[in-house]
Amino acid sequence: MESSTSAPTLEKCASLLGKYVSIEPVGEDPHLYLVIDSRDGRGLKESLEEAYYSLAKENCYLRAVRSEAGIIAQLVEGQKGRSPILAVALALTTLATLYVSGYAFPRRPGFAWSPIGYLLGIFIPLLLHELGHFTVMKKYRVPSSLPYFIPAPPLQTGFIGTFGAVINMRWLPARNRHLALMAIAGPLLGFIAALPVAYYGLKASVVMPATGVSAIPVAPLVFLLFPPPATPGPGEAVVLSPMAFAAYVVFFVTFLNLIPIGMLDGGHIVRALLGEKGHAIVSNAFIILLFAAGAYYPGLLLFALIAAGLYFMSRGRHPGPAILEEERDPLTIAVGIVYGVLLILTMPVPV
Repeated sequence: MESSTSAPTLEKCASLLGKYVSIEPVGEDPHLYLVIDSRDGRGLKESLEEAYYSLAKENCYLRAVRSEAGIIAQLVEGQKGRSPILAVALALTTLATLYVSGYAFPRRPGFAWSPIGYLLGIFIPLLLHELGHFTVMKKYRVPSSLPYFIPAPPLQTGFIGTFGAVINMRWLPARNRHLALMAIAGPLLGFIAALPVAYYGLKASVVMPATGVSAIPVAPLVFLLFPPPATPGPGEAVVLSPMAFAAYVVFFVTFLNLIPIGMLDGGHIVRALLGEKGHAIVSNAFIILLFAAGAYYPGLLLFALIAAGLYFMSRGRHPGPAILEEERDPLTIAVGIVYGVLLILTMPVPV
């Protein structure tokens, strides 16, 4: 049931949509309209995209899809307001839990071994990841929340001080290329920011006797491309500095975001590239491959379980762009290539 305040808003949005395209109501549903034609003689896609941006200013969201009856426009009221106080509070709490986590590592001289080194090594790449998404969303007027960090218990309790960060996309980008650019901007910026963290952190790492050192079963591929501080001898191991471990975490967070399922960053890109059916095929195949790899290398099983959990939480679906389906343009294909490179470089490999 619609509230008494929602109907006038939808009427206003429908009136604004009618300035760009001629429409007819679909039954008695105030959200749905049949699109007849463009009012200014341009293509329907161009007129609908311009309407999308105008409607976004009025806090009303547009989606246009093809159906047997023709092109159906759906109007949805937006969610007003952001909470900068909440965003700042969560960020400050995350900074605190990361800083405390930094004291879980052995004390050695050098910035890479300090709690601040661990804090910045995780926080800055995660911040740039979310700002990458946010900037592209602002450019293409995609309604979104502010970036929110999610604090977690410190490393001393078995966690790492954060569960990452999120930004809520409140509506779909207008076009495939916008969807792809929005999705790749975050992982790409976060990955680039983590490279110097990994280099400096690994350079500061040390070789020590392996007795009492906890071994890591898998590492992101890019991590293995950096030279170790020294070659471990028999009975020795490379002990990661806090900053190196921070980069290790960031690369794996990036990989999880790039998994091509649902509404994850990887899901957005694969949906823009391959359409609905292609997205479904790749999602299912990727999870099967992860479980097969996990059966062979148990250290990879955790990633398969996380991917499966995310798949079922999102039901594995992605609605695609807001304004009609379209052919993949060169920019979207270029994003797909960058995506493939990032996915390979951050994928976990046995060590």
